[in-house]
Amino acid sequence: MRLNKLINQLTTKLPLNLCSPIPPLLMVDSVTLSSVPEHPQKTTLYLEPLSFTIDNYCIQFSTPINVLPVLIELGIILISNNYIQKQQNPLALKAIAADFDIIIQIAANELDAPLILLDLDGQQIITATKPAYDESSTIGHFLANQDPALDPSKFYHHMYLTTQAESAIPLLLTPLAYQGNPLGYLAIVVINPLTAEQTRLLPAFARVITCASVRDKIVGNSLSQRDRLVSLLLTEPTDTTIEQQFKTQGAILPENMVLIKCEPIANQSLPTLKARLTYLMMPMFSQVLITIHHRVCLALVTINLSDYNQQLFHNQLTTIATRGKCRLIVSNFYTNPHDTISAYQFCNRAARLKNHTDPVLFCSDVFFNLILTQVNNRDNTLPFLVDPCLKVLTNYDQTNHTELVCTLQAYLLATCNLTETARTLFVHPNTLRKRMQHITYLTGLDLKDAKTCFKLAASLEISHYLQI
Repeated sequence: MRLNKLINQLTTKLPLNLCSPIPPLLMVDSVTLSSVPEHPQKTTLYLEPLSFTIDNYCIQFSTPINVLPVLIELGIILISNNYIQKQQNPLALKAIAADFDIIIQIAANELDAPLILLDLDGQQIITATKPAYDESSTIGHFLANQDPALDPSKFYHHMYLTTQAESAIPLLLTPLAYQGNPLGYLAIVVINPLTAEQTRLLPAFARVITCASVRDKIVGNSLSQRDRLVSLLLTEPTDTTIEQQFKTQGAILPENMVLIKCEPIANQSLPTLKARLTYLMMPMFSQVLITIHHRVCLALVTINLSDYNQQLFHNQLTTIATRGKCRLIVSNFYTNPHDTISAYQFCNRAARLKNHTDPVLFCSDVFFNLILTQVNNRDNTLPFLVDPCLKVLTNYDQTNHTELVCTLQAYLLATCNLTETARTLFVHPNTLRKRMQHITYLTGLDLKDAKTCFKLAASLEISHYLQI
C-alpha cells in the first residue's frame, strides 16, 4: 500500500498532527514499533512516539502520539481478515486434539514471541511458553506484587502494552473471555520490536487458546481457590492460617474494605453475575474477591476510608450496577477482616428494607432504618418516639394547608443553612424566615440548637419509616 493512502486512512480513525509532507510514491507492507535499525527494511514503516520513518524518510508529529492504538489501526488497514483466518484455522484444528501446552507453543511460534497466560486480575502467571517467564521468574514476582498489575484506566482497551514501571519486560495483553465470561489475559512478551501483524494475530489466537484453556480447565482451577477466600472470612475465625491462604492465592488479607451484596435484577444466574462483576470490578479497585456464598453473590473490595467517602466510589458502583444488571448493597467501611460476618448480616438487613430500591444502597445511608428494624413495635414504641412538636406541625399543615413540615425537613437536610434551604424550596429568604419564626411560635423550639435539630431529624426518620 502507498504510504500517503495508508496515513490518510489512519487519520480518519485517529487524530494525528503531522509536521512533514507525505511522499506519494513510498510503499508500505509492514509496520514495526521501534526506532530505525542500522539496516532498515525498505518497505517497513518504523513507528515512534514522535515520528514515522520509512526508506530513510521521516515524518514528524507536532505532539507525541499513543503508539499502540496507531499500531493496531495500521495493522487493521494493512493485514486482511483472510490472512488472519489462514493463520487461525490450522491452530483451531490442531486444538481439537492437542494438549493446551502444545497449542500455546504453536501460537508463540507463529507470533515469533513468548506467550504467557495471566489470571483475571493480572497478579499471577498461570503458564508461560518459556521457563524464563513462569511464576518463579523476575517478571512473575513483579506481576504478583503489583496492586493491581494492570492499569485500571486501560482495562477496557482491547489490548494493553505495559510500561517499564509496570513490568520488567514489556507485555502486550489481550483479555480472554468465554461465552461472555472473563477468564484472564494472554500476553506477548515483547523481546523483539512489536509488529502490526502481532497486534492482529494475538486476539485471533486468543480465541482458540481460550477454548483450549476452558476444555483443559487451565484457567478455572486457578480462580476457584480465590473465590473461596471470602467464604473463609464468613465461616472461620480470622487467624494466621487464613492470612497464609490469602497469600497462597496471590491475594492480601485486607486491612481496609467493604463487603458488597450483589443481587441480580435481570434474568441471569449467579455464576453469570459473578463473572460480569469480576470483569467490571477488577480494573477499578486494588483488590476484589468475588464469591457465591449460600446462594448470594458477594464482593469483598479493598478500599481506604478516604476513597470510600469520595463521589468517585459511588459513581463507580453505579456504573457497575448498571452494566452488571444488578443491585449493590454496600456495607459500612471496616478495617478488621473478622467484621466481615457483621458486614454480611447488615447487608442482608439493608436489602430487606422497603422503599429502598436504588441500584446502589449504602448501609451507612440507611443506618437509622436499620436501627429501627431492631425495635419491637408491638407496644407502639416507635410512634411514641416521634417528637410531639412534629405532630403539632403536621396537624397545623393539614388544617391550614401550609408547608411547615416540608420547610423543616428541607432546613434539616440543608444542615440548617437558611440560604441553601431557600434555594431548595424556591422561596424568598424572607418567606423562609417567616416560616421558621412560625414554627418556633407553634412549638417553642430553638432551631439553631444542634441537639434540637438532631431530635427533629430523628423524628422525621421515624415518621418516614412508619409510613413505609
